[in-house]
Amino acid sequence: MIQKRQLGNSDMMITPVGIGTAPMSTTDDWRIYWGRQDQADALNAIHAAMDLGVNWIDTAPFYGWGHGERLVGEAIKGKRDQIFIFTKCGSINDGRGGTIETLTPESIKREIDETLTRLGTDYVDLYQFHDPDPRTPIEASWETMQELIQAGKVRYGGLSNHPVDLMQRAQAIAPVTTTQNQYNMIVPDVADDILPYAHEHNIGSLAWGPTKDGFLLDSFDLDALEAKDFRRKRPLAQPDVYPR
Repeated sequence: MIQKRQLGNSDMMITPVGIGTAPMSTTDDWRIYWGRQDQADALNAIHAAMDLGVNWIDTAPFYGWGHGERLVGEAIKGKRDQIFIFTKCGSINDGRGGTIETLTPESIKREIDETLTRLGTDYVDLYQFHDPDPRTPIEASWETMQELIQAGKVRYGGLSNHPVDLMQRAQAIAPVTTTQNQYNMIVPDVADDILPYAHEHNIGSLAWGPTKDGFLLDSFDLDALEAKDFRRKRPLAQPDVYPR
């Protein structure tokens, strides 16, 4: 039996490791290309993790511009009660291959309905703002999150990639359940401020990129990546850095 931990101020007891879906959500038109993906393999991987007892899955509309959520929706058919679904909102396709951050109340409400349709469910367990929106006050966005919780579309709300000052402003309105940030041996920065704040205020901490896009894995082989794999352009892949 896998040991479980309480996630922040929620009633969710989650396994230490969840199912990340960004790489398997890759499509040809998504700018973060991880190489060709086989949907059958992706579904088998999700089911294998669930069979081992992993009980939460992390996705986002940003992953493959909706493909990730559709993939998760397919994987959880008939298994919804076995898994906590964590997803996000705010990172919008600008139509030119880039992304804009939009956390207006209208956009949040539109996104959750689109997300629920793709997932084939009527609620998500955790809904996080993907990245800060510099044009919309966090107070207006977080008030909208509370409306979604009251409507039963969302069980808990969290913040991804948000600094402490925005977490504090949201906390003044209603509790923040989670903070999700890049955290690994190469990028440990959140240990200086965000993680201590989260610990002090009983906010659950979720890590994205714990293997730094795979670079920290013993099995990682830069030369084996496809030519257009985005990792080939990462600073860690440069000839004066990668050998070290």
